[in-house]
Amino acid sequence: MPSEKPKCPTCDTADHVYLKNTVEKAGTTIGAGAGAVTGYTGATSGAAAGAAIGSFVPLVGTFIGGIAGGIVGGLVGAGTGAYVGNKVGEQVDKAFKNYRCNKCEKEFQG
Repeated sequence: MPSEKPKCPTCDTADHVYLKNTVEKAGTTIGAGAGAVTGYTGATSGAAAGAAIGSFVPLVGTFIGGIAGGIVGGLVGAGTGAYVGNKVGEQVDKAFKNYRCNKCEKEFQG
């Protein structure tokens, strides 16, 4: 199976050539932030349910249940958003085909 990596135009080797993942990193970060906000916002129902369940232990249970529901929603949203952002960014990076040679530090399009 032929290698998808192009040869570096400067040092003429494909051994040290890697696809730059600039958009993938940005997508992961942006997706995590957006997912956390969305997850936390959507967790209001989860927080309400947590508070209701926690109300069996008066005062402290309601407070802890409400907080836990919001935190779990934010974490799940952040993880999901980061994953989706990462995959979208990865596809964009593959489309742009920006490569970097780690041997001579040349950046080029393949």
